[in-house]
Amino acid sequence: MSVCLMFPGQGTQKPGMLRELGNQIEKANGVFNIAQQVTGRNIKDLCLTATAEELQKTENTQLAVTAMNLSYLTLLQSEGVNPDITLGHSLGQFSAFVAAGVLTIDQVFLLVQKRAELMSKVQRSGMLCSVLGLNFDIVQEICKSVDPTAENLVVALYNTQNQIVIGGDSEFVVRAEEVCKSKGALRTVPIRVSNAFHTPLMREMEAEYADFVDKISFSNPKCKLMLNCKGDFATDVEDIKQEIKNQCCHTVLWYEGVKKIIETTDNIVFAETGVGKVLTGMMRSIDNKQNMLMMSNPMQYNKFINIG
Repeated sequence: MSVCLMFPGQGTQKPGMLRELGNQIEKANGVFNIAQQVTGRNIKDLCLTATAEELQKTENTQLAVTAMNLSYLTLLQSEGVNPDITLGHSLGQFSAFVAAGVLTIDQVFLLVQKRAELMSKVQRSGMLCSVLGLNFDIVQEICKSVDPTAENLVVALYNTQNQIVIGGDSEFVVRAEEVCKSKGALRTVPIRVSNAFHTPLMREMEAEYADFVDKISFSNPKCKLMLNCKGDFATDVEDIKQEIKNQCCHTVLWYEGVKKIIETTDNIVFAETGVGKVLTGMMRSIDNKQNMLMMSNPMQYNKFINIG
């Protein structure tokens, strides 16, 4: 059986989330010690006592979510679990790089802290909006009709066959939202975020972040690694580095990546390695026949360990 670890991204944070590790918190202390050494911040306290409002801030969210993902990864590794395939949703992709042996935990905290810092400085705030019930091609055409330049409005995340997130300048997003409704969208849901992630509005941070990425030493992946913007498996280190540089400003092709894994791999067990069940919900929409387990659920965690 092939093991696929899937790491969630921003939006999965919640107050007191570290307590979900129960009596295994101590096993994750190494992650939080490294996080504090690298960032100079008490990320463990952030995951234990921060309010929902504090966790909403990009500079807090990204570090806290990454720490939780890597805590669950550490628990799995302590049980001898090593993935055959790994991927992460948006921010979660950095955790997948650790699981694949591409980056160390300290390198990832360096990259995530810099990413969050630059994102929080982006002047064009914009917005994101989830569109339910329309397929990718229709939503993409709507975006093009509202903004032919694709500078102010794009598809930001292709999550499932009928859940697409659009993003960009608020005025353009609101106009596209109305068109989506007129074209038969079941629902549109504005997403409360600080920036229009994965859109051209983030481009002002791209050059500085690319320079920072080039200073980091990468290793070749030890397992199959699916990339967000490519929507396909990584081929080499340069492929991965380019992905990191692209990801803040380009569409996340989550659906295409998951479908590629399903189509090229037999007998897979997927493990959502982080807080909550966002990725599990997406998988049920993409292919509800797949074996998907949540590591934040103690019973499912134990079931996964026994499978492994």
